[in-house]
Order: sequence, then C-alpha cells, then structure tokens
Amino acid sequence: MTYGSIPKNTTTQNNYFWHTKTVDEVIDLLNTDTKTGITEEEARRRLEKFGYNELEEKRGRSPLKIFISQFNDFMIWILIAAAFVSGFLIREVLDAIVILVILVINATLGFIQEFRAEKALQALKELSAPTAKVIREGVEKNINSKLLVPGDIIKLSVGDLVPADCRIIEETNLLSDESLITGESLPVEKTTSQLEDQSLPIGDRKNMLFSGTTIVKGRCKAVIVETGNKTEIGKIASLVQEKEELTPLQKELKVVGKKIGFICLAVSAIVFLSGILKGNEIANMLLVAVALAVASIPEGLPAIVTVSLALGVQRMAKNNAIVRRLSSVETLGAVTVICTDKTGTLTENRMKVRKIFTGLEEFDLYEKILKYKSRDIVKTEEDNKNNQSQNNDFHEVEQGKFLNTFENNLALKLLVENAVLCNDAYYQDKTKRTFAGDPTEVALLEMGETFSLNKSSLESKKPRLMEEPFDSIRKMMSTIHEISEDNFFPEIWNHTQESHFCKSSAQVQGNQKNSDMPGKPKYILFSKGAPEVILEKCSKIIKNNKIEDLTLSDKKEIQKINSQLAEKAMRNLAFAFKYLDIPPPKNEVKSIEKDLIYCGVVGMIDPPRPEVYDAVEKCKKANIKVVMVTGDHKLTAKAIGEEIGIVSDNDIVIDGEEFNKLSKEEREEMIENIKIFARVSPSTKVEIVDELRKKHHLIAMTGDGVNDAPSLKKADIGIAMGITGTDVSKESSDMILTDDNFATIVKAVKEGRVIYDNLRKFILFLLSCNISEVLLMFIAIVFGDYIFYLITGNGGYLYVPLLPVQILWMNLITDGLPAMALGVDPPEKDVMERKATKEREPILSKRRLTIVTWQGLILTLGALFAYFAGPFIFYGNQVTQGTTNNVRVFQTIVFTTLVFAQLLHTYNYRFEKKGMFSKHILENMFLNLAVMASALLQIAIIYVPFLQNVFNTAPLNIEHWTIILGSSIVSVFLINFINEITYKRKSIVVNEKTSE
Repeated sequence: MTYGSIPKNTTTQNNYFWHTKTVDEVIDLLNTDTKTGITEEEARRRLEKFGYNELEEKRGRSPLKIFISQFNDFMIWILIAAAFVSGFLIREVLDAIVILVILVINATLGFIQEFRAEKALQALKELSAPTAKVIREGVEKNINSKLLVPGDIIKLSVGDLVPADCRIIEETNLLSDESLITGESLPVEKTTSQLEDQSLPIGDRKNMLFSGTTIVKGRCKAVIVETGNKTEIGKIASLVQEKEELTPLQKELKVVGKKIGFICLAVSAIVFLSGILKGNEIANMLLVAVALAVASIPEGLPAIVTVSLALGVQRMAKNNAIVRRLSSVETLGAVTVICTDKTGTLTENRMKVRKIFTGLEEFDLYEKILKYKSRDIVKTEEDNKNNQSQNNDFHEVEQGKFLNTFENNLALKLLVENAVLCNDAYYQDKTKRTFAGDPTEVALLEMGETFSLNKSSLESKKPRLMEEPFDSIRKMMSTIHEISEDNFFPEIWNHTQESHFCKSSAQVQGNQKNSDMPGKPKYILFSKGAPEVILEKCSKIIKNNKIEDLTLSDKKEIQKINSQLAEKAMRNLAFAFKYLDIPPPKNEVKSIEKDLIYCGVVGMIDPPRPEVYDAVEKCKKANIKVVMVTGDHKLTAKAIGEEIGIVSDNDIVIDGEEFNKLSKEEREEMIENIKIFARVSPSTKVEIVDELRKKHHLIAMTGDGVNDAPSLKKADIGIAMGITGTDVSKESSDMILTDDNFATIVKAVKEGRVIYDNLRKFILFLLSCNISEVLLMFIAIVFGDYIFYLITGNGGYLYVPLLPVQILWMNLITDGLPAMALGVDPPEKDVMERKATKEREPILSKRRLTIVTWQGLILTLGALFAYFAGPFIFYGNQVTQGTTNNVRVFQTIVFTTLVFAQLLHTYNYRFEKKGMFSKHILENMFLNLAVMASALLQIAIIYVPFLQNVFNTAPLNIEHWTIILGSSIVSVFLINFINEITYKRKSIVVNEKTSE
C-alpha cells in the first residue's frame, strides 16, 4: 500500500467505535498495513499530531503553593491581623509570636497531608509498559512504548503488558487479564470478529485490547487505535484529577469558622467603640479588641482536631487500616453505604474448585475438606456455638480417611489425575506450593494438592507424550501420557477391553478378538473442556467403579448438574479419558477424541473471603447498606451476593448498560433497592456515587484496580486494598486496608464511630469554653462599669479580665490537653448497635450550639463572680483604689477561676447522658492526667517568677484560692445538674413513645 497520514477527519479521539469495525475498515481508517505497518517518517508525523503514548499529568501545585493555601481561611486571617496589631501597633511582641507559632504549626500539618495527595497521577503513569514489539516498514523491532502511534502494528504474547488501546487483527488462544480496567475476575477470551453493538461495555469488547491490561495466554497481532490520554486508562486519569471534596466535618468547621469570625469582628468592634466613647485610650482599646478576637476564635481547634485524629489513625493502623487523610477519619463512623468491589475485596481473587461430581454423584466430602482447611481463618460466634458439629464433620478429614475414599473412588481419582496432568499451569514456588498460569488451570492444580497429588511427581510416572491445546472453537484440551504398571486401574482396563475402548486411530487388525488384545495398556488419553463438548465425545460413564453405557437419561442428569452449577455462577469443566494400546500419529490427537469414558465435572468460582459473611452481618446490624459494584458478570455477582447475604428478595441486581438506560426519575426511584451493579464502567461508578448522594447517603467506596480510582476519590471515603491494590487506587484513596480484608472495614467503621463521638465531645467542650471567654470579655468591658456601679455605687472603669497571652494559654494548653484526652475516650458499649442514619445530627447543629452557649454562659457566671466580688470582698469601700493597685492579682484570680472551671467541665463531656457522678467517670486515665497536668501548669505560671512575667500573673493566697475553687466548682456542678434533668426528660419522652 502507499503510506500516508491518517485522513484529517480521523482524530482517533474515540469518534469511532473501533469494536464495531471490521479489521479491514480499521486498517483503512488508520491508513496502515497489517504486514508492514507504517514508515518511521509517518510515525514521526503522527507522534507530532497525537503526542507521546503516555498519560499527561496536569501541572500540580508546587509545595510552596500548597503551604500558602493553608492560610486561606477566614479565622486564620483574623488571627494574622491580631498578631500584626499586637506586634506592631501595641508592641506586645510575645503575644504576636505565640499566635504566629500556632499558625505555622497548623499550616505544616495540613501541608504534609495535601502534599502526599499530589502523588496519585504519578502512580498512574507508572503503569505504562516501557517497551513494545512493533512492525514498521516490514521490520519487527522493540521500541519505547511512549513512541507508539495510532496505526502501529504490534505483536503481543503471554506476560506482555498492552501498551495502548488496540483492535485485534490476528489471535491464537488469546486471553487477557482486564481486571485493572473492568474489575472482572476471569481472563477474557479474545477474538477478531466484528461486534455490532456500539454501547457494549468495555468488558464485552472482545476484539479489543486495552492499555495497562496483561496477556495471560496465547498471542496476537493488533493495530493501535488510541494512545496516551485517549485510551481507557487515560480517561480514568482525567477523572482522577478532579478536585477532592471536603469531608462533612471540614465543611462544618469551615462554615462555623466564618460565622465565628464575623461574630468576633462585630463583638470586637462594639467593644472597641464602646471603650473609646467611655474615654479610654485607643491603644488600650486595641489591646482589648485583640484579646477579644483571640478569645472568640478557637485557634487551637485545628491542632487539637489533627492530634486527636492522628491518635485515632494510629489505633486504626494496628487493625490493618491505614488512613491517608486525617480529616476523613470521622466520615467512617457516619457512612450509611459501603460500595464494594467484588473481585479481591469480597472474594479471594482466584478461581477455586467448589464442587466435584463424579459420574452422577456429588463428592460432598470435598466441601468439608475446604471448610477444614479454612477453619482457622475465621471463627464467628455462630461457629463457636457449633464447634461440636464442626469437630464431627472434620474428624474424617483430620484422620485422613478422605484419602482412602479417594483411592477407592476410581472416577474421582481419574478426574483429579486428569485435572493435574491435562494442565499447562506450573509451580511458581515448589516450596510454598504456589502456581502460575491460567487461573482455571491453577485452581485444578490446587484441587490436586488437596488430594496430595503433586504434578511433578505425577508427570514423572505419566509423562506427556503429545497434546491438542485448548482453543475457543474446540472448547476442550487433550493430552496423551505414557503409563507404568503401578499407576493404572485394572478394573477400568478390564471394562475398556470388553468395550474395545483401547483402540487408537491405528485400528486393530482384521478380526482380532478381545483375548488377542494386550493385557495392559501403555498410554492414556485425558480430555477436559466444556461439559456439553466433552459429553458429546463420550459413550461410557463410570458409575460405582464400573463402566456402563452412557444413556440418554445419564446425559439429561449431567446436563441438569451443569445447569445447577451455572445458576450458582460457577465455571464448569468436564473430564473424560480412555486407555490406548497404540498412540495416534503426531498432530492427530483430535482423531481419537471419541468413545471417551465420562469421569465427572467440577464447578469453579472466585469464592468469598471467609471473613466476609460475618462482616456483612455486622453492617446490617449497624444499618449500613452494602452494595456490590463490580465489572464482573451479573450472574456471577448475584451468586456471590446471595451467598454472603448482600441480596434479599426485594433487592435489585442490575448491570451497567441497564443502569445507563434508566431515566433520571427511574434512577431516583430504584437506587435505594439496587444491591448489585454488574459490568460497570469507571464513569458509571462515579454516577452511582452521585445518585446515592442525592438520597443523602454518606458513601464509602472500596476498590483495588485502576478502574476504581475515580470513584474512590468521588466517594466520601475511598478504601483501597493494600496487597492487591494498584498504586493508583492507593494514592486516590482515603484509607488503605493492609490485609485486603473486608472484615477490617467493619473494625474501621467502629473506630470511626468512636473517633466521631470523641470529636463531638471535645469540639463542643472547646466551643463552650471559648464562648465563656468571649462572654466574660464582652460583659466585663461593655457593661462592667455599669454593673460595678450598681454593686458599689462607685463609678469608673475596672480592668480587662483576660490578656491575649492568657487566653492563648487557656485555649492551647489548659483546654488543649483535656480536649485531646477526650479524643481518646474509651468507646461506649453500644457504639456498633446504633443505627446509621442519613440524617445524622451535625456536630455543630443548632441544638448543640444552643447547649454549648448556655454552658459557656454558666462558666462565665463563675468567672464574673470572681471578677466583681473579688475586689469588693478584699477591699470593701476602697475597692476602686484596691483594684487599680492590684490589677494583676485580680486578673490572675479571674484567669485561674475560668481555667479550673474549664478543667472540671471536661468531666461533663465524658458521659453526656449519665452525668459526671457516674461510677466510671475516672476510667479515662489520660483525661485524669491531663487535668492534673494542666492544673499544675496553671499553678506554675502563677508562682514561677519567669512565667509570671510572661503571662502577667501574680502569686495568690489562700483567700484568693477560696474564691477560685468555689466559683469554678459551683458553675460546673450547675451544668451537670441541668444536663441530667434534660437527658432524663428526653429518656421519659422516648420511653412513652415506645410504649405507645
């Protein structure tokens, strides 16, 4: 042909449904040649047009930009302004330094988390194959895969990574592992045939190969149709780059932060103007305004949230769950839906023989053997109850009696030997007994190991003489083996002599009688394949260790068995054999694939993980909906879903094509009842998350392949598999399961709920404390002189109750240590019995904000008592002069009163419903130590001279401490009393409604 450029109207940007074209049409569209490919010059032109065959990475943010973005928050801006006012206008340099240090620490913690998230796309790029075998100008050569262009002709064989999206031109026994793209567990059988349906999902486009997948069997020649970001894996890359969404807690804190910021500015402005109008100096009022701003903003909250989450993350890591985004931890406890992949997540990601039928009978002891071998993997409560029953079942297995059964069951022994010998899988590691090869054949070797049949040992006794490989047309495979005297079955041989089954294609001469035939055979033919194909090749069957004619009734029974296994989504393989006295000529094995003796059939499936059953049950109890989202076939997905308990009678099982055809209204109506989505594409997974979100669900999405990356990022929390998961899925996730165990998710959800409870406790505690500081400052400064006049009859301005540095000390040290201790509060007993709901009350709901407001007000009343009563108690009629001369003493009294009230107030949040006088109130040793440590630190800044200068405090006497302890204890006990009354009333109302 004449080489030329691709026509201008051909963009190879998925304008063509390549799988719907014939090979000739594809070749014409791409202007190439199947034998000679394109020229090097044309390849250069196309490279300039289409770019390198690699995933283009959008330019990410630089480390500097990520760090600077940490300061893009309204509360942070106010604190920066406060530091500026303190340091440059008022010359309170120490206050400014403390504020800035806090800001830098918070920014650094946030920077570390976000910088790690930028690695996701880089991991995706590393999946590209480094080299490829291409034909250009009629010459076969290896080139860097990034230089491939549309129209290149490539060759692929077993073990090769597919470097770009291709249309298959020629193939021989081609199987491709597409699990990374489609999620389908089994290798896909490929063809060159044209497909008609344009809307076929990727997994059904059997004449195509996709970038990043692997050839597991056979070989092929293909033409490249898409490269780089235009490939299916490239589309996934573009989805992965979507902006990450904030977690619910982040959204709450962001909204509340803005509200607090505006309130803070408004209150500060009122106080500043009020002070100016009363004749105070502007500099002094600026100092007061800064103090009030600092009191209003819980600047320690981000640090405490981060530390608390980090402690939770450490606990989760010990349970095999690594959290990559700290802010996502609290989301775990709130999830209402877990969208989970099937392959490798719910299942073991490997084929396994589950059923064996010899002749017409099931060898049911095999299931007991499988259960026995997995007995130590998982032990549920139900298992423990049935220990005695299990021991009885396993007794025969433990004693090895099943091996005697195996030796005496000739059909079974021939079936298993057939499965091991008529098999191209091989030992990958003989010591560890691991295999490599086609997953189906590996499963057969593992079945052989169950019966102590070693392939190497068996092959030494029955070496393979010749074979007829499996192909998609014949749907069967045959091998001929030499046999020795000690490894054939006389019983079977006697029957075969009678039936002349020993004859090969080299016919026995003339009228030779049975008595003239050899006494022992030298060869055996083993065949395996699709049951319907093998059955047609058979004329006899082994029943009760005897050879009988294969009747029509027998065939119907075998077909019934196959149908039953197929309904359970099992892949069935039938086995047959016959002895030979003379082998056929080479390449004529097909000619003797007749008059076979039927041994039986096995059913294989990618089985559920043993732990999954219990994990799904716990999710049900917690009202967490488990939804399977898989690229596998609908029938297979349904079978697994029914077995592990995901699917019930009223639930819907749907495939991606059916889902995509649903109208908007139909999706909204059905989404709550769909429990399995089969044969879905990456974009459909994202749509599923969107539809569930419309129903106000919080979604966790599990996955391990490249195809899972977009949905992992889209979900409220993405959970990747640590062992089988790709780097792409891990870097795109919020959490990684290091043991790939679905049951670990349940443990993580429990930990998430505990963390959420503790987050709620310390956030509400922290806000109530900050409100008390704001109210104290506001009331004392704006109304203090009026209240003082009503009490004493004397006029004049009193003093600022708290200085900025004292408020920072209170927020980050005194409140900080107990708040962090609340973050590790032991879990409540019913934490996993609470029903997950779509309408979970936000941490900062109106009701809870009302609670923290009145609690803050009561704490303020105790401090206000010390503020007003202190000077009056100690100086009586000389209160004005006494206050003026002893401002630092009275500031220290008010400061310490509020500190001790807040420390004691932490116990009000240990058991919000039981009260602080519960017998278990002191069980949190971290909290006890934190309160004691904070109290000692407060005492230190009062009596250590150096710290007195830093925090503007003065030493106190016993009378001062009487006021401090009395004011703080009374206010805290009052809060506890109101809490108990409130929760008792709620409990009565709930009980009354229940009884009705």
